[in-house]
Amino acid sequence: MRKILLAVDGSEQSMDAVRYVCNSVARSKAEIVVYQVMSKVPEVFWDLGKDPAWEQKIESLRTWEKQQETIAAGFMNTALTLFKEAGFNPGTVTTRIGRQKEGIARDIIAEARQGYDVVVIGRGKSSSEEGTPLGSVASKILSAATSFSLWLIGGKPTSDKVLIAMDSSEGGLRAVDHTGTMLNHGDNIITLFHAIRGITVSTEGMEDIFPEAYRQQLMGDAEKEIQPALQIARDHLVKMDISPERVSTKIITSVRSRAAAIVQEAKQNGYGTIVVGRRGITEVAEFSMGRVTNKLTQLAKTQALCIVA
Repeated sequence: MRKILLAVDGSEQSMDAVRYVCNSVARSKAEIVVYQVMSKVPEVFWDLGKDPAWEQKIESLRTWEKQQETIAAGFMNTALTLFKEAGFNPGTVTTRIGRQKEGIARDIIAEARQGYDVVVIGRGKSSSEEGTPLGSVASKILSAATSFSLWLIGGKPTSDKVLIAMDSSEGGLRAVDHTGTMLNHGDNIITLFHAIRGITVSTEGMEDIFPEAYRQQLMGDAEKEIQPALQIARDHLVKMDISPERVSTKIITSVRSRAAAIVQEAKQNGYGTIVVGRRGITEVAEFSMGRVTNKLTQLAKTQALCIVA
């Protein structure tokens, strides 16, 4: 069983995350906690209640807090109903509303470190703004997500078609295993996708060192090198009781950006879910996340991006 922390805030985007988990997670393999951290009213406001002029405002604050608790409880009831309708056993889905202690992101991270395998969260309202790839809470959780996998939910995605961003690293195979375990609901389509970056010659004189024919040869060699890894990944999925006709492979070459190529493939061919390892083949000790994965967090705004720890 995998433990999933579904972090919500009562928004419509959070409800989209609930629907995604309902329709995507293998029902017999997950324990789910739907968790909301309630923002608290700063203590200074309660202290002001000692001033008669503030007494009425303090009562308004208490009313506001009760309203927020009522809204959160209603959200949780709706979420439980959706999970029940999706076929989850009642004992495998629970809800919790926690009072803010250190901060919303920090409280979610602290909870996630209590043995959860996956954290699911919406990208945040500000992620739709130009130049703002993630909301502040999602961004902080992403930075801390080294011991658990993170699903960033944008738009209204589905897992009917899953695109696994592959390389020959251990992270790539972990992404495959994660997909077969968490996102195998019996009839979805899974594609093992690899993009090979092209070699551009922009410096004068380099054309003689890297002529076109030689560059094409390097592309062909790179394509041959990734084939065994894709075959191992495909065999791995089949061993996880995923029928061979549901699994395909695709390689594209001469792309300028691997992350952009992955997102373009997802958009053009209707993949609602992208799965990627947190770190790729060129692991650098100083960085907790690979370059391609980091770029995907900025570009994959309307998909579910599953970053596998």
